[in-house]
Amino acid sequence: MMPRVLPYEDPHAPSAVAAALETGETMVFPTDTVYGIGGNPWDARTLGRVRALKGRPPDRPFALHLPTRASIPRYAVLDERLQDLIGRLLPGPYTLLLCATAQAPPSAVAAGKVGIRVPAHPFFQRTLAELDRPLFGTSVNRHGEPPLLDIDAIIDRFGAVDLIVTGPTGLAASAILDLTTHPPELLRGDLPIGLRSLLEEQ
Repeated sequence: MMPRVLPYEDPHAPSAVAAALETGETMVFPTDTVYGIGGNPWDARTLGRVRALKGRPPDRPFALHLPTRASIPRYAVLDERLQDLIGRLLPGPYTLLLCATAQAPPSAVAAGKVGIRVPAHPFFQRTLAELDRPLFGTSVNRHGEPPLLDIDAIIDRFGAVDLIVTGPTGLAASAILDLTTHPPELLRGDLPIGLRSLLEEQ
């Protein structure tokens, strides 16, 4: 069966996403970097389906995608230094590793750290903010392959998902920053010169 496909600005998108999260469906969604695939971060069935679709190792955590910065303290421990730094980075194309709280879903935690994303994308700032729900997510690709950027290719190769929300995206995966170290450590991607200087001062 083909997945349901909706543009992010469709008035039915919020109810479709809410239903997918409640019933353990898998979904593809747009971000400011590349398309993500995921769903309810506490639903073992959804997590297993996404791992199977991607061929992803079971011990690798997923990034926790949040609608706003205000949601972060539920899932990560923040001090004043981190709050200021995160205010400069998010919303934006970064996955930040932070110390996890007890409320963080195990699917997004490894070695006591949770990976947090707050994409600068209207799908999150409107739809997810309205629902006030997190998503787990990872790029849409088979493990070890580059992310798929074309929606037709996504439908062709990941048509077993239940819902696809379309919208504008970027062309590269998020940079990954470990903010639990001093200074913070860039684990993937690149940063603008201004941000690099800022991190070196931490």
